[in-house]
Amino acid sequence: SAWGYDPFYLAERRHPTRWDLDRVAPHHPVRLNHRSGHACVLNSLAMDRVGIADNTDEPCGATIARDLEGGTPNGLLLEMEDFLDVRIPRPSASELSAQFGRAARTLLSLGVTSLQDATHNNSIDRWGLFRHLKGQSEPLPRMSLMPGAGHVSDFVGAGLGFGSGDDRLRVGHAKLMVAASSETTMPTRSDLWEAIDRCVSLGFPVAIHAVEADTVRTVAEALAASPSLPNRLPTHRIEHCSESPPNVLKSIVECGAAVVTQPGFVHYEGDRYLAEVSSEMQPFLYRAASLAACGVDVAFSSDAPVSEPDPMKALYAAVTRRTWSGNLLSGHEAMDIGAALSAYTIEPARATGVHDRLGRITPGSLADLVLFDEDLLSVEPDTLLSTRPVMTILGGREVVSD
Repeated sequence: SAWGYDPFYLAERRHPTRWDLDRVAPHHPVRLNHRSGHACVLNSLAMDRVGIADNTDEPCGATIARDLEGGTPNGLLLEMEDFLDVRIPRPSASELSAQFGRAARTLLSLGVTSLQDATHNNSIDRWGLFRHLKGQSEPLPRMSLMPGAGHVSDFVGAGLGFGSGDDRLRVGHAKLMVAASSETTMPTRSDLWEAIDRCVSLGFPVAIHAVEADTVRTVAEALAASPSLPNRLPTHRIEHCSESPPNVLKSIVECGAAVVTQPGFVHYEGDRYLAEVSSEMQPFLYRAASLAACGVDVAFSSDAPVSEPDPMKALYAAVTRRTWSGNLLSGHEAMDIGAALSAYTIEPARATGVHDRLGRITPGSLADLVLFDEDLLSVEPDTLLSTRPVMTILGGREVVSD
């Protein structure tokens, strides 16, 4: 299995097919994951192992891409993660523990002391797995796990409401996925409203994945119409909010939700946006500065593993709006470094509901600190790309040092 391909950066400017993979790996099952996490390509042996044949029906909301001439599946699968999860052997407990430890060390070395698992189908079993992994002796970033909206009742039945757990592992927002499909949204508008109402009735704010302009507006309108949350809960969240032209921006402001967005995409994917997104929509991509100016609480995240978890590249993109190759993408959305740092510290803590003890250096807060080799508030923007953490402190304990 491999992760991170993007057709835009391939010579052919297309997805690989099963036959492309067969030529280089005919004797081993291969899964090649798209950088978004919403698509993958299997070679023929892998397709056979998971039971995808010419007559295999597509799961609801998913697509098995096919050869145009004969209708044979060509190996490209869209939104098939749930289908594959139950058919591909999972890592052993020891393998998973080792992988978890390596990921934790990488994140801490980048200065990331808190993270959230926003997988849309997180179940009570995933919670149990993380509780087990958190029992390891090595230092691990703090974590919030978002229950999938369809699993919230299982969490409540197990005595786990929003905020349950401790400062090392806690239950977060309920996660929903809303995506455009054939000029409509999945789930449908009525199903979305019902899911939000059900989560709120069980004491959970929601975090909703929404990318396209029409989808973001649908989500904002649903949140505006949802029951009020108790004061003890943080606000609902819109995750990504990639496209927000003026009418969509107005809906976001009116619904009162926080926006958790990813400036790192401007750096990593900006050249593709400039080449493939219409010139009319480009000014409205990842509008962090405009959202904040309108009074929306804006928090930054990486969306790793879709993008790299390095906050410095995201900070660079937030203050310069420069792509990986140096092109400018909607420069009017650039933020000053102070605002960008707040969007990566106090605002994520606020959006998660832990701003009383995380996100800032104050008496009584948990002592999670990062020391850099430069003063981030005074360096030139280009220097951000080479500025690195030299010490990471978790709960007052030094866990990484250069």
